[in-house]
Formats: sequence, structure tokens, C-alpha cells
Amino acid sequence: MKIYFIMNSLNDAHANKRAADFKKQGHEVRMFGFLRHQHIKFDNGAEVIGQFTADTPYRSRINIYMKGLRSLFSREKDPSVVWYYQGLDVALFSTLLNPNKKYIYEECDLVHTYMGSKWISSIFEKIDKRIIRKSLSTVTTSEGFINYHYQSADLAPGHVVLVPNKLSSAILDYGEFHEPQADMSHLRFAFVGGLRYKALLSIADIISREFPQHEFHFYGFVDANFSDDILPRRANIFYHGPFRSPDHLYDIYQNVDLLISTYDITSMNVRFAEPNKLYEAIYFRCPIIVSSGTFLASKVRRKGIGYDVNAFSREDVIRLVNSIPESYQQKKENLRSIAKAEALDDVSYVTDILKNFPRQ
Repeated sequence: MKIYFIMNSLNDAHANKRAADFKKQGHEVRMFGFLRHQHIKFDNGAEVIGQFTADTPYRSRINIYMKGLRSLFSREKDPSVVWYYQGLDVALFSTLLNPNKKYIYEECDLVHTYMGSKWISSIFEKIDKRIIRKSLSTVTTSEGFINYHYQSADLAPGHVVLVPNKLSSAILDYGEFHEPQADMSHLRFAFVGGLRYKALLSIADIISREFPQHEFHFYGFVDANFSDDILPRRANIFYHGPFRSPDHLYDIYQNVDLLISTYDITSMNVRFAEPNKLYEAIYFRCPIIVSSGTFLASKVRRKGIGYDVNAFSREDVIRLVNSIPESYQQKKENLRSIAKAEALDDVSYVTDILKNFPRQ
């Protein structure tokens, strides 16, 4: 099939991987999209149809989206093409400009939940569900998103396909991973990823202050919105800077006893998301600590593979850390009972996305 991707960010690793997976399955893939100034750029042969930065006003972004998409659709008129819209912004403007195009829709974030008032958010929720309903297939990266839209997966339309952000199977090229031995008197807590959330700063600050015998490590870039003076600094906090995934993951997880994945639950998206850190925790047999009151917390508790905590509460964090020595080994055993293959991605999901398509 001809699958033409329109990405709301050509810089995004996830978006590029999705297109590569379709290509691996033998489909004719072309990529178009919008370039943003971020930390990673890809030389992937995609055509840039617009460009803006984080500082570009939303009114100007709308004009950039409309201009880029209108020009693209005026050139690409092959009726056999199935368009792949990545993100609500791309899907919204594309369906407005070309309501009769056949398309797949992918939702990686509940972006409309960031939109100020509940009234505006509720309008975009209706738009979002209409886009899902009209799609040939809709891909979502979290079961929590399905629950947000439809209360449960059983009530979701049959063409909604769950494709979690699992760990790249390229990790297998690095051989067997040997689990580190944790020292309960000197635990190594770590966050592995882009540092964007205040909850991460809070839990690092509390653990490093209240438990000087333990260490807290940050692996990854620090968001530009976090000025140096708000980052917690102590002798037992370490900032290691950017890394490459999966190239550096073995070395990182050899030095991690507990994986931190506490994000700010003021965001509705965070409450329902299923981050890829869950699958890194499973693969590397590393107990995970997540924010209470989230879909992720309920999943971690159900599997018995980690802990949940209010990262802004000193009392809750202290209670959590004090509970680790007596429960840690059981969390490890629960992790070991899950097949590592369940944490790894594969391209078979492409067939699931396309299985209900009308024959061309």
C-alpha cells in the first residue's frame, strides 16, 4: 500500500520509527511534516512543509499548518494513497482541508487536555473522537487514552489499535543484560530521559536531602525551561547529560536500582499516558517509581513491579523509601516473571492497523 505520513514534528524519534516500520513491512512510504527546533534532527528523506519553534504563537502556527497542508494536498492527489496523520493538530487541519481523504490517525498525546478551560477541551474531545470515528484505523500508544475516551477498551471502536511505546528490539543486539546487585544501604535512584517535570525535581530533592546515604542520577538533557538555579544540587545528585538509546541503556541500567518515572499529574495527558519507561523497567528488571493517581500507577500496582508516590509530599516520599528494603526483592521477582519479549516492539502491529482496510 501507499502510506504517506504527515508528522507534526519531523524531529520526533517515535514518528520516524513508525514510518520505518511500515517501510519494513513492504509498504510504499513517503514522509512529510513540520520541522521544530529540538534536540534531535533526522536525515530521513522527509519533505519539510512548514517550520516553527516553541516560541511561535499559536495563531501563526495555524497559518503554517494550513499553508503547508494545502500545498501538499494540491500536489498529491493519488486516490490510492492512505494518509497517516500523526497528532491531533495535523489530523484536524488535514480533515478540514480534505475531508474525503482516506487516513490513519495516531494519538500519542491528549493534546487538547492542555487547552485551558474545560469547555474548550470538551469541544476538542468531540472533534478528536470524530476524527477517530472517521479514520480507517486509529493508533493509540496508551490503554489509558482509550479509557479516557471510552471508559474502557471494551467500549472502544473495533478499529482502534493499541500500540504501546515499547523498547526497541534493537536492544537485543547488545547481548545479555546482567542485573546489578542492589545495596539497600546505598540505593541508586535514577531518571532516564528528558528532564521536563517539576515532580522529578521534587522527588530528587527530597530523597537526596532526607537520605544522604543514597544517590539520585539524571540521565538525559535538561529542558531549557529549567534554569540552573532551580535544579537540586547536592553531593549525592548527579547529572550525566544526554545519551543515545538504545546504545547507552545497558551501561545506564547497570548503575540503577530504582527507576524514577514521576511526572506532573496536573496534566491530564500524564494521568492517562503509558510511557516507554514502563517497558525499560520490565526489560532491565528494574523496579519503577511512578506518580500516584495515574493509569500508570494502577498498572504498576497490578503487576507488582514498582511503587507509586506523591512526588511533592515529603512524608509520602520518606514513607516510600523506608518501605523499599522489605519489598524490593518481591518487585524484582515479579519483574522476572514477565517475559522480556513483552517489553520489546516488533512490526507485527502494522498488520493489525491495516487488517480491516477495504481492499484496493
